[in-house]
Amino acid sequence: MESVRLPNHPAAGQEYLHLQQACDTIDREIGEMEALTGAKAGECMDVQMKEDPDQQEEVTMQLFRYRLDRLRQLSMASGQAYFARLDFTPAGCPPETWYLGRWGVLDPVALTPVVVDWRSPVANLYYSGQIGKMDYEAPDGHVEGELTLKRMLTVRRRELISLFDSGIVSQEAYLQEVLGSISTDRLREIVTTIQAEQNIVIRHPLNTHLLVQGAAGSGKTTIALHRIAYLLYTFRDTLKPEKMMILAPNPLFLSYISQVLPDLGVERVVQTTFEGWCREGMGRRFPKLTRESRLEKNLTLSEKEREKAGHLLRLKGSMEMMKRLEGWLEHLQETVLPENGFKMAGVPLMDRQELETVFLKDLRFFPLEQRIAELKKILRKRVQSAASLLRDRYAANAEQMVRQVRANMRDGELRQQKIRGIYDLRDQRFREIDGRAEAWLEKYREKFRLPDLPGLYRTFLQECFPGEELLPEDGSLRQEDLPMLAMICRTACGLKVKPMKHIVIDECQDFSPFQIELLKQVNPAAAFTLVGDLYQGIRADEGIRSWEEWQGPVFGNKADLKQLSVSYRNTVEIMSLAQAVSGRYPIPGICETKPVLRHGEAPRIVRAESEKERLSLIREQVRVWKQEGFHSIALIEKTAEQAKKLYRQLGAELNAHLLSESDAEYRGGVLILPAGIVKGMEFDCVGICDASAENYPEDEFLCRILYVLMTRPLHRLRVWHRGAPSPMLPVK
Repeated sequence: MESVRLPNHPAAGQEYLHLQQACDTIDREIGEMEALTGAKAGECMDVQMKEDPDQQEEVTMQLFRYRLDRLRQLSMASGQAYFARLDFTPAGCPPETWYLGRWGVLDPVALTPVVVDWRSPVANLYYSGQIGKMDYEAPDGHVEGELTLKRMLTVRRRELISLFDSGIVSQEAYLQEVLGSISTDRLREIVTTIQAEQNIVIRHPLNTHLLVQGAAGSGKTTIALHRIAYLLYTFRDTLKPEKMMILAPNPLFLSYISQVLPDLGVERVVQTTFEGWCREGMGRRFPKLTRESRLEKNLTLSEKEREKAGHLLRLKGSMEMMKRLEGWLEHLQETVLPENGFKMAGVPLMDRQELETVFLKDLRFFPLEQRIAELKKILRKRVQSAASLLRDRYAANAEQMVRQVRANMRDGELRQQKIRGIYDLRDQRFREIDGRAEAWLEKYREKFRLPDLPGLYRTFLQECFPGEELLPEDGSLRQEDLPMLAMICRTACGLKVKPMKHIVIDECQDFSPFQIELLKQVNPAAAFTLVGDLYQGIRADEGIRSWEEWQGPVFGNKADLKQLSVSYRNTVEIMSLAQAVSGRYPIPGICETKPVLRHGEAPRIVRAESEKERLSLIREQVRVWKQEGFHSIALIEKTAEQAKKLYRQLGAELNAHLLSESDAEYRGGVLILPAGIVKGMEFDCVGICDASAENYPEDEFLCRILYVLMTRPLHRLRVWHRGAPSPMLPVK
């Protein structure tokens, strides 16, 4: 031990020895899982289930998958076995020592926990408790006692890096050390630094919908992902990852958060966008959409022009629109039916009254297309019966004619020819009947007046909103039309999506009430966790402006609202500037953001007299930030065109990547990107490249944009402007 450098702490030697023992146990467990699976720790391997496995195959494959998942977790645990130690004395019981980690590790011989999973009940003592009298809810009941030690440890494989004891060195000092580190390219898991208000959100009951108003930098996205990991751990016998879904704003954001769940040992959770969900459900019926970045377009419009366009978008996303569409679809089910029922060659198959009973009542739980198909099965039998009835009629007529011929003609060749002619005519009539029956069934679908989805949608708008220009002159469809199209598809053809049990929606303030209600209807057994920030509601023209728009109309007042008011991303100085901007347009009922006490370099607002000087300032600042060791640097322009221009000017020189809304992969390093796609992301350093009065005049929408941009950096913020600065900037 003498050759090992240990932190300056009295218990460092003891903790080092315990770390070695824990690592030995983890290594033994890894070896056992490698032997059972044939896989190697750190290698990617997955199990593909058959479409319809028998019971024994399914059990075998599930066990193998469990072992693979366990091997992944142990492999990651070998890099950091645990991050905290708790000494707790339950009332009337001997003291207990717990080590908390990302994954629980059990000693296979003693059957005692070497590491306790951060999601376990006892971990609440770490996340919500301080030294002294404490209690927590265990599986077998309420436990009271005294927490005598709360120690934060930083370990890297078998190396002990640092120790902090709460009460001697505050937990905030440990938090500041973690938050002050240089970020990675993507969002990080935060199990070592989860705070009390975040812990409440993570462990919120599964059976209640949860709305989270989270300030910029409060960790709401990460907390929502950790909530998924917690729920899968707590309800592992009944809740499977395939039954959980994350809806994110765009594919780029999905790429940005992609590593958080795997780092928590969670695989196979469905991660998509609302458009992706619609595309999966509608399949080949998914309509052709005209691509247009609405946010990008809004950035080029005046306030009055945005208000006019916003009225249309809010109408399309409203509960009023959904109720009108529901009523129209209900009526459509009646109008789609043939008015006089069905007949074939004068033979009644099904009259209108019976048709309504079968189609509108007996088959009402099926989509229209499936009802039409099911009805055809019924009618096929009746067509066959009708054809049989007609054949019997012709056969009877033929036999009667033959009897008359035999009674009126002598036996001979002429009579035989006459009889053969009657039978030939009968057989010809049989063939005609069979052909008519087949033709009737072939043309059966034509009897229903059911256009394609875009046609149904346009008819709905024309009939329910006469005189309103709800579509462009060319009739093209856009993303804001998707909720209506998906609902029509659900009624007409069905949505082929797997029902979920839990749905997490990030940046939910940009979702409309229509979208949320549609997701609820399609997933009736699902609980929802919705996280967002009204201050960052830069799509309020299509999303919501208050949480009440969902709580009552959509969730029937059965959704809890929690607020995360502390920002863990920005320094005090950066948040102070951002709040000076957002405070120009306050939102009633929303708590003011409180930054965690972490100081840093004050952000600077710098004037450039010319374009050449602006580029020089940007170039020099990026060079300085790189020298300081910062890795993720975002240079943000207002629009995509401005970002492209800056990329042409400085991209090659700065070795920068240009990001756009259509990108599906997030890249780190130096990034040049438009304002419309940065929400939800964080960077070490941010440069707002032109916050001039021309670019950002006094306007609530643009104020929200500026606030979003200012709350992206962890460490450094620069704001440049050509000519006069934006009137929303607190420039002296």
